[in-house]
Amino acid sequence: MAMTSSQREAITQMLDTAEDLDRWRIRAQRIEEPERGSDLAEDDGIFERMPVSTVARLSLVASGEHLRLALDAVKAKQLYPSSHFTVLRGALVGAAQAVWILAPDERVTRRERGLTVTAEMYAQMGKYYNFLETTDLEVDDRARLADQQLWLAERRAQVAARKTTAATLNLTDVIGTAVDTTFPDRSSREALRGLWREMSADAHVLGWSLFQRAAFGPADRRTGIGEGKAGGAPELIAEPFLGSYRLLKRGWSLFDQRCDPR
Repeated sequence: MAMTSSQREAITQMLDTAEDLDRWRIRAQRIEEPERGSDLAEDDGIFERMPVSTVARLSLVASGEHLRLALDAVKAKQLYPSSHFTVLRGALVGAAQAVWILAPDERVTRRERGLTVTAEMYAQMGKYYNFLETTDLEVDDRARLADQQLWLAERRAQVAARKTTAATLNLTDVIGTAVDTTFPDRSSREALRGLWREMSADAHVLGWSLFQRAAFGPADRRTGIGEGKAGGAPELIAEPFLGSYRLLKRGWSLFDQRCDPR
């Protein structure tokens, strides 16, 4: 079946991001540290074992990686009605998290947000280590695990001592704040907020998101049930793809701005 003009446009817009995505891929292969006297160089002093700049950069790199995977599928002419959106949800989280950390002009806010992400990372590591405790480990592995748990407890205490609030990471708030600082138009902000919630159904394999994207045939007269088909649609994939890409572009711009002492 021939593509419609809107489908061709959606695919073209996604393909047009390839140059930027590849440039960011190359950047990810080398260590980038903020220049002396820059905003991020000062921000990093709050906790040098996991600098704010590193937390933001990891978020940017992960987002770009997710977008490249989504684009590789498009290039291969493979569009997925659910799994494409699980990948794009990761891209959205990474880009929004970086913008959320880097956008505020107030140093105390940037530092607090960087520490909040770090605290969540350590909390999830703790849950993983606790799980490993319940598994059948060799004696040497159990000893190494105990050392790691002591190391993690020290790090978590250090982060807690530096935080100025009791705030924990709330990704819904992160997404909302990031899109508000990036997109001037209300429609884009509301669309990405809605997509964040919709794509959670894909990430958790709850089918209601597919119902939103499906085309339904006539209902059976006896049961009232109709057949729904949810194929991969370029326009539906392009919306979260391009929104995440624009957030990521904003994030890298902010990163460069905060790394420059000028």
